[in-house]
Amino acid sequence: MSTDHPSTDRIPVGPHDAYAGLRRDLEVGLRLAPTRAAAAVAAKSLAAILDAEPTVPVRLAGLSVDDSRVLVTIAVTLGEISDIKVAGGHSRAAVLLLQRIVDELSAYDPAFAAVPDPSSAEARLAVHVLTRPEHTVESAVRQLARLG
Repeated sequence: MSTDHPSTDRIPVGPHDAYAGLRRDLEVGLRLAPTRAAAAVAAKSLAAILDAEPTVPVRLAGLSVDDSRVLVTIAVTLGEISDIKVAGGHSRAAVLLLQRIVDELSAYDPAFAAVPDPSSAEARLAVHVLTRPEHTVESAVRQLARLG
C-alpha cells in the first residue's frame, strides 16, 4: 500500500482529537457495470463527464470483468472532513459530480462501491492501464469487453 497517496495519509492523533485515526480526504467509490457491448461507449461517456468537472479529483480505481459485464470503478474525492462537515464548495462539487454520473450513466448500472484494495487484481490492472502510454482507459475497457 502506498504511503504517499493523500487518501491514505492519516490525521495526526491528539489527546482530544475527534478525527483521530481518520483519513484526511474521503474517497467514495462508484462502479459502472456496462455490458461488454456497451463498455467502450460507457468509458467515453464517463470521460466526457469527468472532463467537464476538472476540479474534482477522480481516479481510476479498478477494472475487471464479471460474467457479461465490464466493471469500471472510480474513486471520487469528496474532500477533507472539515470541508465535508460544512458542505464546502469542493465537497458540494464532488457530490454534484457523483449525482451527474449516476443520473446520466444510469444505463450502465452505477452503484456506490468500496474502493478496491491497492493490492487487488482490479486495482493493479487500473494502475497498469494508467502507467502504460500505449494503453488508455478506453482501450483497456475494449480489451476487457473482448475477454470471454
